[in-house]
Amino acid sequence: MNTIGIITYHHYYNYGTMLQALALQRKIERLGYKAELIDFKQDNSLSKYEMLKLRIKRLPIYIKEKKKYRILAEARENIKYKEELFEQFYKKYVKVGNVQYTNTQQLIENPPHYDGYVVGSDQTWNPYVANAPEAFFLPFVDNDMKKGSYGPSLAVKSLSKDKEKEYKEKLSGFSFLSCREKDGADLLKQITKKEVKSVLDPTMLLSAEDWSEYCKDKVSSEPYILVYFLGEKLEHRKIVDEIQKLTNWKVISLPATYLEMENGNYEKVWGGPQEFLSLIKNASLICTDSFHGTMFSINFLKNFFTFCKNNDSEETSENSRLYSALNMFGLSNRIIRNAEKINIEDISIDYDKVVPILKEQRKASNEYLENMLYEITKEDKNESSYSR
Repeated sequence: MNTIGIITYHHYYNYGTMLQALALQRKIERLGYKAELIDFKQDNSLSKYEMLKLRIKRLPIYIKEKKKYRILAEARENIKYKEELFEQFYKKYVKVGNVQYTNTQQLIENPPHYDGYVVGSDQTWNPYVANAPEAFFLPFVDNDMKKGSYGPSLAVKSLSKDKEKEYKEKLSGFSFLSCREKDGADLLKQITKKEVKSVLDPTMLLSAEDWSEYCKDKVSSEPYILVYFLGEKLEHRKIVDEIQKLTNWKVISLPATYLEMENGNYEKVWGGPQEFLSLIKNASLICTDSFHGTMFSINFLKNFFTFCKNNDSEETSENSRLYSALNMFGLSNRIIRNAEKINIEDISIDYDKVVPILKEQRKASNEYLENMLYEITKEDKNESSYSR
């Protein structure tokens, strides 16, 4: 049985990050391969001196936002508990290689050996995330025929000329290119002059029934609005308050910002991935600015509103990935950009048209993944399965 090495963001305390990595691993296994995550997590930590300099530089911000940092400090134990739940989930379900890498050079000097290599999803090709690790372009794999990608996200609509040149060079050796968003696929196609397939996020390759296997018991038997915000726009919370008044449903939050941590009107759940899935599955309505919060809402066929945590004009805005995904499913009317007025009839989603699109897209994405895996693991009589 051939083994696939997947490289992506995976060991972070972010629901979407960990679950998308698990989803790709599980789907590849279902297709008849062994699969494991390459244990790569770039070390971007600062030295004590650098940290001191940064804190001094940020002192005016700490003073200006002292309330925020006080609330975060008070929530330290709850945050630690949530992180422990992530660790338990990670150790139980995610299969990881036995060598840890903290930079690309280590991968080049001591590369992991697999029959095929796949750059996974999440924002692995976003030039603005985590110093854009070189490792996500597979420089440690000499045999270009073994390089594939499933759903990397650029998360931006355009790249500078310098970045375009850089990406063209880095991606020239890939035998299979794909992107999670249509805009990103079109951009990479233009840059590389290669075929680039637009595919679903890995979490959508698994059904709601598949994800239900990871769910915990219901948190509430009453109707509730689930709030999961990563951004800090006050107007988004005001809209939630208006919806709560319309519905008279209670609000449960997965606190990710100080605004939810301090909100005494929200019931708080300091949960890991299993609690996250359970809360979405059983919610009456989800309000989120998270890409994966949105994807799981669609997968579970839930009512939801997606809020834009960035302004479109920001260079690092990630809104394009939300627009692309929601346009695909005909759900662009679920996007909240500013302080739109919500009416009670706006809450329900008719999924009759969405489900056939999901099935069609899932089938096409499965076919791409299956074909890619077959090709990148195919034996070539002229070379070994690993060229080193």
